[in-house]
Amino acid sequence: MKELLFTLSVLMSSLVLAGLSEDSKASPEKTLEIAKKFFKASQVTKIKVSPNGENVAIMRNSGETIQISLLNTNSFKEKLILQYATNDSLEVIDFNWIDDNSILSDTFTKGKGWDLFLSKLTFNNSQVVSVENRRFLENAFLVDPLPDSENQFLIAKWRNEKTGIYKIDISEKNFHRQLRKEFRLNRRGPDTPYWLTNAKGRLSIGYSLNKADSKNEIWARRPNGRKWEIIWEGPEDTTFTPVLISENGKILHVLSNEKDNFISLYRYSIPEKRYLDKIYGHPNTDINSAIISPNKDGILGVSFIESGFHKHEYLMEVEAVLKGELELSVEESKAYIVDFNQDKTIAVVQTSSATDPGSYHLLNRKSNELIKFASIAPWLKEFKLSETQIIKSTSIDGQIIESYLTLPTSDGTTRPPLIVLPHGGPISIRDTRHFNAHTQYLATLGYAVLQPNYRGSSGYGKKFENQGMRQWGRLIENDIYSSVEEVINQKLVEPSKICIYGISYGGYSALISAINRPDLFKCAASYAGVTDLPLLFSNNDLTGDERRNNFIEKIIGDPDTDIDTLMEYSPVYQAHRVKIPIFIAQGKKDKVVDQEHFNRIKKILDAHDINYDSMLLEDEGHGFHYLKSTTSFYTKLDSFFRESLQLEPLQ
Repeated sequence: MKELLFTLSVLMSSLVLAGLSEDSKASPEKTLEIAKKFFKASQVTKIKVSPNGENVAIMRNSGETIQISLLNTNSFKEKLILQYATNDSLEVIDFNWIDDNSILSDTFTKGKGWDLFLSKLTFNNSQVVSVENRRFLENAFLVDPLPDSENQFLIAKWRNEKTGIYKIDISEKNFHRQLRKEFRLNRRGPDTPYWLTNAKGRLSIGYSLNKADSKNEIWARRPNGRKWEIIWEGPEDTTFTPVLISENGKILHVLSNEKDNFISLYRYSIPEKRYLDKIYGHPNTDINSAIISPNKDGILGVSFIESGFHKHEYLMEVEAVLKGELELSVEESKAYIVDFNQDKTIAVVQTSSATDPGSYHLLNRKSNELIKFASIAPWLKEFKLSETQIIKSTSIDGQIIESYLTLPTSDGTTRPPLIVLPHGGPISIRDTRHFNAHTQYLATLGYAVLQPNYRGSSGYGKKFENQGMRQWGRLIENDIYSSVEEVINQKLVEPSKICIYGISYGGYSALISAINRPDLFKCAASYAGVTDLPLLFSNNDLTGDERRNNFIEKIIGDPDTDIDTLMEYSPVYQAHRVKIPIFIAQGKKDKVVDQEHFNRIKKILDAHDINYDSMLLEDEGHGFHYLKSTTSFYTKLDSFFRESLQLEPLQ
């Protein structure tokens, strides 16, 4: 079931400040202006090529409006087809071409829920002459656009807490008749939220988690019948993700780590319920996804992260497209195709690196032309962004940790102060060396930034990921400290000027590190950081069912048997030991780490007369959604760092 990611509204956020000095309440003007540019919404957020390749649909964000426009691939003229304000109740989450004349959007309306929104286009000589936009269907989302079938597509609709799959033909006037229960394609199948169709659009695979026993189940429909059966089941922490089914319904391509430490691409026999062979596996990293042909007639390649950069390895003839004259050199990152038309003659190629937020190029494979047509954040060209290098360190138990260090651009005569930036999670999340607004903002202000991929991070295999379980404040933090000590030993930063800052788990890490390693860090800052581990089990949004409760126990610990350990590694119960400056911030609408975590540590710090800075962002949740509150927070974060590290104001 899809979940709301976040609202794109930019309503004014009110800020409640405590503990900040009078001087620091006035945000340095230059720092604020830099923050506004780095955290401005990306200009391009989604791109999709029409089936015939004549148009590219582009979603743009101006900060005030969201727009979907069409770029003609011959004339390169753009036509606006849909626009709404970022503070509108309607939000487009995703969109797809269902044929050359129609775009179907998955939307979320605040206070209402998921809907489908239809844009019908009329063309004259390949130019759009009219657009009809309308809300199409409530409580539904797109399953398969069936781009080869004009006016037809598959949707999922919720009824009585169950998901029904239907084939819709919008050329029929009364299409609602097609939603009768006798037309439900999965009426004899499992009640699963995720589905896979074959090249002809036949509903063939259903997969979901059986919450009763926390097992993943993969269901398949027999090629010439209606009966469904389980073809694979396994524990929740084992990856088995269907990506493509053969037309005859006998072979399933899956991404799995059941047979190996790393996620690889396999062929799986549905009748025999066994793996046939490994198509592609990387010796040192997990495969993130398979690149599927637009016609679903094969797998073009795989994607993964290597040396901190996204890489695409093509397994079919498309590999030749990105070699020779057409290959773009962008540091260590490669150009890669993000979308094709149906016959693969038109493609959109994306490039990005640590110093490039990203650019899009149109590739015409018939004429071998490659034309840049969009950039994600072109306004950042005024800044000299910093390269990111790999740091390898050895943790306390011998585990090798890969981290990324971004040094500020300078004359190199002095070692810069360091901000350690642990990522959130802590399980199944990772950092890369691609552009990161938080990292580059801090580097532009003169800080070096270190991003450790500690144990538990994704991409390094299931063994490495499982090593992060129940290691909050322990081995995870030792991994982080090892990376800090490595950059100190390499004389890359000033060892007397190091602070740690993070969001979510990163915030927790900052606070527990402030308590346990005042010898290493001179200050610590947390946004939405967990302060009380046992309190997580009282959050109904996280522990609403037994399965989620079990998952939290697995990554944190059992509150019944491990309560003493949970309290030992909870910042709130150790806050009386704080000896360095700390800055705690919180979104008032956070449902993941709720405000009680923020309130409790403040109360303990107050009780022990420990000075601290704090900030409560009234309209934010678990992360940053609004430009005004984001820039206000980061401007004050810079003031906190400069005061704690005794740095001069930004000139």
